[in-house]
Parts: sequence; C-alpha cells; structure tokens
Amino acid sequence: MVYFVDVALIWALPAILINKLIFYMVYKIGGNHECIVDVAYSISHLVAGVVYCVFSSISTPARIINIVLVALWSLRLGGFLCVTRVLAGFKDERYDNIFSEYSADKFKKDVMVLVQFMFQGLIVFVTSIPLYFLFLNDLTWEPDSFNGLNVMNYIALSIIPFSICLEASADIQLERFKKLKQQGLIPKEELIETGLWRKSRHPNLFFDLVTWFCFSMAAIYDAISVCALIGPVALFCVMEFLTTPLTEAHMKKKRGEIYEQYVARTNKYLVL
Repeated sequence: MVYFVDVALIWALPAILINKLIFYMVYKIGGNHECIVDVAYSISHLVAGVVYCVFSSISTPARIINIVLVALWSLRLGGFLCVTRVLAGFKDERYDNIFSEYSADKFKKDVMVLVQFMFQGLIVFVTSIPLYFLFLNDLTWEPDSFNGLNVMNYIALSIIPFSICLEASADIQLERFKKLKQQGLIPKEELIETGLWRKSRHPNLFFDLVTWFCFSMAAIYDAISVCALIGPVALFCVMEFLTTPLTEAHMKKKRGEIYEQYVARTNKYLVL
C-alpha cells in the first residue's frame, strides 16, 4: 500500500513545485512569456503521474495503461499550448490585465509571476489527486476479484482517449477560426459558433472536465478512494470561479453587447 503522506506530500508535491520552478526559469530565460504558465500546468500533472507510477505496486500493464493516458492528456495539451501560444509569440491579454499594476516594477512583476507558478502548483497537486488513487487500483478481470466497480473503472478508462480527442478538436477548431480572422476571411467581430463551439462557449474546458472525471471514476475501488473525486471538483471550481470568469469578463469588455447576446444563446460548458 502506498501511503498519501509518504508519496503525495513528500514526493509528488515537491516534484510539482520543482517542475514549476524549472518552468519559471524557462520563463525568465525565454523572454518573460506568461503563457509558459499554462504549459507548466499540463506538464506538472504528468510529473505527478510519474511519481505515483514509480511508487505504485499495481501490475505493470495497469501502470503502463494509466501513465500512457496521463501522458496523452498532458503532452497533447502542453504541446498545443507551447506551439500556439509560446512559440507563436501569442500575448494573452488576461495575463496583461493580471500583472498590469506591476508593469512599471520589473522585480515585483517577476515575484508575482513566481507566485502564480507556485499557486498553480498547489492547484495541480489537488487536481491530480485522482492519479494517486488511480495508481493504487490494480484492475483485473479475474473471476474472484471482478465486481461492479471494475466495470465502472474500465468504462471510465475507455472514455478518456475520446474526451482527449474531442478537447483537441475543440482547440483546433478555435485555432483555425482565429487564423481565418487573421487572414481577413472572417469579420473580426464574429464569434465562433461552429463545430463543438456551436452551443458551448467552452467545449475544450468541458471535455477537460470529462477527462478528469473519468480519471477519478477509474480510480475508485473502495470507500476511501472516492476522495479521487476531489480532483475534478477542484478543477471545476477553478474553471467556474477563476478561469472562465476572467476569460468572459475580458470578452465582454472587448466585444460588449455582441458577446452578451452570444452568452444568452449558448451554454457555458455543455456541448449538447
């Protein structure tokens, strides 16, 4: 049995924070590009997953399946953000608004960005709790150990690749829409309402939630492992009370009544 204090607090949390420090150094060396914070977010989950995988005592096939799924989510999102945000030189106006009051004092801004990295590291530690339980759940199809939870675990694991692909599709659709705008093929004031964005303002966040909910469901094997649900609940709270309000407040300020009408006819997350 892998104990939470021995592995999560002593190994996973420091590993996540060290990873954040490394990305902060990349931020400083690479020209103070704030979007690196978002790349660090996804990669930090993989770091946590690797720690839990190393200390796991479950069967090798189960460990391989779990870490591959975590890596698929992490590297897909991190790679996408790195290419479309960091390498493309994209300036996220949300970060400009957050750090605007420190723009005149470089030292204070650097300190606040470091705080942002570390605070996000704590959030990652909480949202990655499902991975701790996931690497304790040794899934088998042996007749003497088969039960209803096994069915739920396997269904959840089987959904994850599809939800990752759908999240990627939403990101790609939005990126293509932005490029068409830059080329002048779509009016600048127009908002994306095609594909997965037809009824949802944040389909990428929706499928992100689905992915982490499935990680949690795949991790449940007894009463205490229900705590795995802390992860997606925390993730939803971050999206609902931090990420989404910041994004939508910025869009309302930028687009005014057009965006308010768009909000009235679309769901916040659901793509149905």
